[in-house]
Amino acid sequence: MRENGATGRLLALTVLLALLSGCAAGAGGRAAVPQPPVDPQAEAAIADESFRKAAALSRDGRMAEAAPWFERAATRGHTAAQVTLGTMYLLGRGVPRDPAKAAGWYRMAAEAGDAWAQFSLGKMYLGGNGVPRDLDEGIRLQRLAAEQGHPGAQYNMGALYYNGEGVERDYAAAALWLERAARQGDTAAQLVLGRMYSTPHKGVRLDRVRAYAWLSLAATAGNEEAGAMADELRRGMSAAERVAARSLARRLSQDLPQG
Repeated sequence: MRENGATGRLLALTVLLALLSGCAAGAGGRAAVPQPPVDPQAEAAIADESFRKAAALSRDGRMAEAAPWFERAATRGHTAAQVTLGTMYLLGRGVPRDPAKAAGWYRMAAEAGDAWAQFSLGKMYLGGNGVPRDLDEGIRLQRLAAEQGHPGAQYNMGALYYNGEGVERDYAAAALWLERAARQGDTAAQLVLGRMYSTPHKGVRLDRVRAYAWLSLAATAGNEEAGAMADELRRGMSAAERVAARSLARRLSQDLPQG
């Protein structure tokens, strides 16, 4: 049976709209196929297993073979894998050296709150390595890592305040950050603290006992400059100051992280 004119036009319009809809859907290729929902637990298990395989290969020195396993874990949000890949690309270990890629992997881990990634990416911004030089962003990342207890970032914050780089010079603030790093065994921080306590620095009280204690710790760890400074400082100290300095050095040494 034939449709009347109005009905026929309506049917043709419906078919045309359907065809046009299909063309629009296929304009960029095949129509999207619905994907099954991601199982976070399964993804995490894959990431952990991939990281273990990568770590085993890297321990054997097989970094090139480990790289795809690290990436498999990193793309699933494994922060340790992201940090490791960042370091591999930064140093060119097992992969071509590529600071820009290193910064990308570090950024993923830094945004997840990883202190080592924040420290490493912050250094890249401070030096303009793989990213445009950006003191504000570098300092922000160093501070985040330092507040989480990263000794390298704490030292860097101390150095930034000491030199007045990107921040107003503030020796008192420098001493606070450096002491946090020094108490974690950072010998460079111990050396600078010894210098600050033994020579005039605005906002930091001269204290030969504290100066000698920090210098002696750095010297014991093998810092020759600290040893020479400690020897020179000791010659001007009283017997009581020497006893107090050795006692303080012992207490500080006992509080240092072991291993």
